[in-house]
Amino acid sequence: MLVGLALAGLTAGLAGYLRSLDYRRTVAVTETRRSERLAIAADLHDFVAHHVTGILVQTQVARMMAADGPDGLDPVLAGIERAATEALASMRRTVGVLRATGTEPGGHRPVGDLAGIGELVDGFAAPGQRVTLHRDPSVPDDLPHEVQAAAFRVVQEALTNVRRHAADATEVAVALRHENRRLEVTVADDGRGGTQLPDAARGGGFGLVGLTERVGALDGALHCGPRPGHGWNVRAVFPLRSA
Repeated sequence: MLVGLALAGLTAGLAGYLRSLDYRRTVAVTETRRSERLAIAADLHDFVAHHVTGILVQTQVARMMAADGPDGLDPVLAGIERAATEALASMRRTVGVLRATGTEPGGHRPVGDLAGIGELVDGFAAPGQRVTLHRDPSVPDDLPHEVQAAAFRVVQEALTNVRRHAADATEVAVALRHENRRLEVTVADDGRGGTQLPDAARGGGFGLVGLTERVGALDGALHCGPRPGHGWNVRAVFPLRSA
């Protein structure tokens, strides 16, 4: 009888332990999914804010051109159409992920990479602006995914801020460099702060705060400040442990 009671107690204890492990796993999975979905929501904000700001700037340009004459208006309208299409596509992808019931949404996050930086630059320029991308040949293609995503976010936020705060910039230069086991990302413009965007569209300054946290999470450093003379410079440096 004592042996039977001991076995019963052992069985009950083991069952309770297994249930506890299962509960902890469920809680961990739930928290992971919640954190991932919050990150996805932040990604959605970054994508849509970038595209919508571009739509607003190009719409203002179109209005000015329409007042002077219709010549050359079609490329501006095409840019508006492209930005709106990309914003809607980003929203559809992200909402699709948020509605998914799977336990691993991370594989579908709409984050960018180094290749996506080229697409950002190609779609950014407005009439009267020259945007260039210089990628040092030594920058490898197989950098850690989180570093590529953070570099993409740096360029995206910097270009969005050019539209918001320096729409009069005529030269915007984006550069990627790889040296001393570090990836350096810089975005520089020659704007003088001239912009006609409504106050509500200029942002509240939280983009750079979030960007600083994102870069810092990778042991990197973000530096933002005015350039000599005029213009603004954004520089992020990421250490590459496996470089």
